[in-house]
Amino acid sequence: MSHFEEPRLVLAGSVRSGRLWLVQFFVNPILAGLFAAWLLIPEARFWQLGLNVLLALAIAALALVLHAGTLNYFSDQFREQPAAITTAFWRALRHIASIAVFAVIFYVAWSLAGGLDRYQETLSTYFRSTLPASLRGHVALGVLTGIFGALVFLLQWVVVPGILLPLAWIAADQGFRGFGRSGWKTWKTAVASPHYWAILAVAAFIGVYGSNMLLSWRPSSESPTFAGETTNLVLRLFLAYGLGLFSWMVVCSLIGRRAGLAQSVAGNPAA
Repeated sequence: MSHFEEPRLVLAGSVRSGRLWLVQFFVNPILAGLFAAWLLIPEARFWQLGLNVLLALAIAALALVLHAGTLNYFSDQFREQPAAITTAFWRALRHIASIAVFAVIFYVAWSLAGGLDRYQETLSTYFRSTLPASLRGHVALGVLTGIFGALVFLLQWVVVPGILLPLAWIAADQGFRGFGRSGWKTWKTAVASPHYWAILAVAAFIGVYGSNMLLSWRPSSESPTFAGETTNLVLRLFLAYGLGLFSWMVVCSLIGRRAGLAQSVAGNPAA
């Protein structure tokens, strides 16, 4: 297989299902709207508190089934078995307990990795102070700060997802019983590829950095108008959302391909 064959297959697989794209494109904003409505629910009465809890659980469950079902769909697609959206999502719903556990683990690890950013300036200053005087004058603090920020980005958006998302897929595909010897072998095979990490890093850069650049960009106009600013904001939000969604679908396709093929080799069928 050539160096570009796997990226080509991953990219082609990510855009193969227009129906799945429509589900992702519309359901994510609906869930965001439900979350915004949940924030407005008062908690003064007992029934309001109960509604608050039920709605929070429903939103979380729908979000988990949406994205875990997407991982299931792509794994079905790449392990030579019929790939149906309803089947993939139903399998994720049956394993919602295991998915929820790994969602908590993922969020904690992801948050801890991102939290290292608050030490960026402190650690960069300390590291520079430990350098020999002859070398310190040639290494600017801004360079070290930028390197530390890049390392934190890679840890939060590449290393943590790269390690944990295949485990989340195992939870979505087989539930807790998937974490036997064959499950861990599948995980090890899935992540043991330079192509896997390279594609994941590119997708993270495009989805996170690219989307943030679009959102932070401001048009340079000598006479801005409210209509023009509103149109520009809506366009930037749409493009940033589309770019982030595209990156996420590529990541799901990547994990589905690596994990699905590894599971096919191991002869471990889906639950």
